[in-house]
Amino acid sequence: MFILIDKQRDSNYIYQQIYEGIKENILTGKLKSNEKLPSKRSLAEQLNVSINSVSFGYEQLLAEGYIYTIERSGYFVENITEFIE
Repeated sequence: MFILIDKQRDSNYIYQQIYEGIKENILTGKLKSNEKLPSKRSLAEQLNVSINSVSFGYEQLLAEGYIYTIERSGYFVENITEFIE
């Protein structure tokens, strides 16, 4: 998964950049249905951001149906191909 975070950019919060990056990876097929996403802690370390930023980004993706969660297993990419025309 490839996400660029621009900490100097004023237009979007870091969690929005994470949300947009993951969403783009899902919509372009770089992340496949049912693929496990990195843990919040792991992604925060990779991107050098706070766990809260990753958490907010994941929660937005969850609310919009791009990902789902399995308790104690993590976050996974939702099968959204049926929603795309």
